[in-house]
Amino acid sequence: MQRLIAGVRPDGKPLGQVRPATARLLERIFSASIDDLLTPPERPSSALQPLRVAIAVVMRGMDVLLVCRRDDANTWQFPAGIVKPGTDPAVAAVRETLAETEVRCVFVRMLGTRPHPVTGVLCEYVLCDYVTGEARNADVAENSDVTWVRAADLTRFVPVERIYGPVLQALDLQAPASS
Repeated sequence: MQRLIAGVRPDGKPLGQVRPATARLLERIFSASIDDLLTPPERPSSALQPLRVAIAVVMRGMDVLLVCRRDDANTWQFPAGIVKPGTDPAVAAVRETLAETEVRCVFVRMLGTRPHPVTGVLCEYVLCDYVTGEARNADVAENSDVTWVRAADLTRFVPVERIYGPVLQALDLQAPASS
């Protein structure tokens, strides 16, 4: 079939016209017109896409899940992971939370999107509810620690100016006026 679509023989010479009997047979087998069968498939868009990250804000009662990044500053943040093209950010957030912490959670709602204040990466914030699992550092290459923090104590770990306003609102914390 690929040779028909390409319109060439294996040696590179043109195929020529499809015989009427062959065309009818192919149309019956595939339930499509010969023109549709011979049209090359559309290639996916090669347009560049921005790097997107899904950030999971996982709640367990009044606690929120944090991971400590294994970087020079050992910064605390919400579990996060890259959103591959065509992937739903909610799916990526739930998947990354499990991969990094062994905590199973479920999607509640999208909190919003913004460029990260430090890296400029497009962040998609996802509110999730805890389901099960004992929080532990399951990704030692990326993180040095995992912990549950009282939402009211979040700013002891993450500076308030770096927390997205809708996240503060979802956690019932005061959102800064500039968010």
